[in-house]
Formats: sequence, structure tokens, C-alpha cells
Amino acid sequence: MAMHEVESLVELSVYCLDKSGEEGLDRRSLFYNLYQLQQQFDTGFTHFRVMDILIKHRFVYTFPITAHPAYHTFKDWFDALAASQKFSFIYRQPTKEWDEETNPVAGYANFDFNTQTYILYCDAGSLLWASLVANGAITGDDAIAPVDMETFSMAHEIAELAGEQKDKDLLALWYQLLPYMVMQAEQEGATINYKALEAVQELVVANDAIKEEGLPPADELPVGGELGKFCQWWYAPAADKMKATAEPEEEIDLETVPFTENVEKSAAWYEQQVVQILQEANTAISEMEDNGANEATRQHVYGSLQLGLQYAEKGLELSTAEPGLLMNKGSILMLLEQYEPALAAYDQAMAISPENPYVHLNRAVLFYHMDQIPAAIASFEQLLKLDPGNEFAQQWLTHLKNNEQ
Repeated sequence: MAMHEVESLVELSVYCLDKSGEEGLDRRSLFYNLYQLQQQFDTGFTHFRVMDILIKHRFVYTFPITAHPAYHTFKDWFDALAASQKFSFIYRQPTKEWDEETNPVAGYANFDFNTQTYILYCDAGSLLWASLVANGAITGDDAIAPVDMETFSMAHEIAELAGEQKDKDLLALWYQLLPYMVMQAEQEGATINYKALEAVQELVVANDAIKEEGLPPADELPVGGELGKFCQWWYAPAADKMKATAEPEEEIDLETVPFTENVEKSAAWYEQQVVQILQEANTAISEMEDNGANEATRQHVYGSLQLGLQYAEKGLELSTAEPGLLMNKGSILMLLEQYEPALAAYDQAMAISPENPYVHLNRAVLFYHMDQIPAAIASFEQLLKLDPGNEFAQQWLTHLKNNEQ
């Protein structure tokens, strides 16, 4: 299952929970467990897509940056962060480097263009939330921790609401994801709630929500054992939509084969490499912005982006109309400050996929870098027509329009 599909599953689940009129629904705990699930995958940080809903149901809490328990200890650091007006994760020890075990993410902060203030955010159940509960900044029902739920029960509860709302897209995404969670649970020796799975399957079938896209090939399903039995049962309603894989070919270690070798690589392989290079480059650029430029790092990033451009071109030779590759090619060119070629790549992607909000987002950011503010505003406005809840676009649009006045 692609990472963007996991992000969509969480986002659509949040919308579904917000839309439901069911009394006594513990949305706060469901949000908590949804984002705990998302953290198991290599996804982006997506809270701001649905931030208004998360705040409305008191899963996310907002404060001025000065409310951070360590503000007075690290005042200069926090003030500099606020002055940068940039999004930032806030770690348990704010001024030290992130470490998953010893210095994990505790909260986050971002500049709000509507109020022109730098805001501190924390999720219910997070480390920062616990600190604010301890110092009395969060009280009452808000100081009660969200309830941990196992994934299958959570999926069942959300699927029931999706069924009531006839949300086939959301049901289809849960149908795709749950086998992965079963495999993980079996590997970890965790309990699998088969009653919840059976209820979800019934809801998916009743709403005709099985989509061919995203189904595994029929001849790649596990055979034998409990997992084999589960897959045989789970995918039985999808049997007429599942395809077989092509004849197996001799395995080749593509990582060790240079471009000069006559070896066929797929467009998807090239796209995966480009995405990884972009992620690593953006991380390195952010670190240089925070800690100062480093010539060795700068050269490494430049070399990586040049390689990414090669990969994008090779992938597009195999699949000329792949919007993802075109967008990522444009993003690499934008980072290389080759703005006109970047715009050409984005325009090609938009011609193929005109309703893809990410194309309009990338073009809007590019127009801003090109100092074409009216074009940037128009692109953000088009993005909001396609994705009205996109908080990033809303904030940037307000900022750009205010500066135009």
C-alpha cells in the first residue's frame, strides 16, 4: 500500500468522524489511534490538512510559543524559532538533535498567517501535552489521556460510520490496509480481532467498495498457515478483480547495475529513487537552514539532485505520461533553481492530471519563488477549489493577498 494511500486513509477517516452525528463517539481517542497507526508508516506530517477538525474535537491544543514549559530556560532559542516563522517539530529536549529513543518529538510549532502569530501545537497524549497537563495549562476533561485501541476495533468503528455515510473510498482504503496489519500482528504475536475484521469485510462487500487498484496479484498471496487462511478468506470477495503477476524473471540487483548496462528498470523503480532523493535533499536543506550552511553538505545535495534528475528522465523515457515523475522532476529543478524547466514539468503534469491538488500546490510555490505573486495566488485558489480544507494553502493565500495590498 502506497504511503499517500495511508495518508488518505487517515485524512478521510478524520472527515468521516467529524461528519458523524453519533452521540458519545470518542473522536479524540480515535484521532489519537489513527495517527499512532500512521506513524508506523513512512508518511508525511498531515495534521494541517484537517487541523480545524482536530482542534474542534480537542485532540490538538494550541498555545502561544511562550507557553512551552521550557520557554524561559531556552528563551533565545524559542524566540529565534518564532522569528523564523517556519514549521518545526519540538523535541523533548528542544535545543538538542532528534533521537527516536532519547529525544523524540513532543510537539510542533508553526506560523499562522491569519493571526500573524507563531503557535505551539500539541496532540492529546503527546509528551508536550503531558507536560502542559502537569503544569496546569491543560485541565479538566482535556487532561484525560486518549484511550489506546487496537487497530482492528478502531477500523471496525470507523468502517461502521463510513458505511452509514456510503463512503466507498474510505472503506476501500481500510480493505487494502488491514491485511498488512494482520501480517504485522502475526509477526509480533499480537492478538488479531477476527470479529472486527469480519464486520469490516461485510461492510466493504455490502457497499461494493472493493477496487481493483491496490489489490495484490492473486498468485502472490501467502499460502498455508493462519495467514494463508486469512488471505484466502479476506480476498475471496475480490477474486474477480485480482490479476495474476507476469511470468517471473531472473532477479537482478538493480542497485549494483550502472546505466551503461542493458538492464530494464521500471518507471516505478526510478520514481521511488527520485522520491527518496527529494526527501533526503529537503531534510539536508532544512538542517542547513537551521544550523548554517555546510559546503560539503551543499555539494552532496547538489550531486544527489543531479542524480535524481537523471533518474526522473530515465523513468519518463519508460512512462512519458506519469504525473508523479513529472511533478518530482519539477521539484528537483525547483531546488536547483532552474525555475523555467521546473514550470514546464509541472505544466506537463497538470495537463495529464488537472485535478491533482499537489500539482497546483507545487506550481503555486514555484510561482512564489519566481516572484510571480498573482500566478501563485491563482494556483493556491485552484488548489483550494480541489482541497478546501488545505490549511497550508489557506495560510499562504492570506499571506500573499495581504502583501499584495
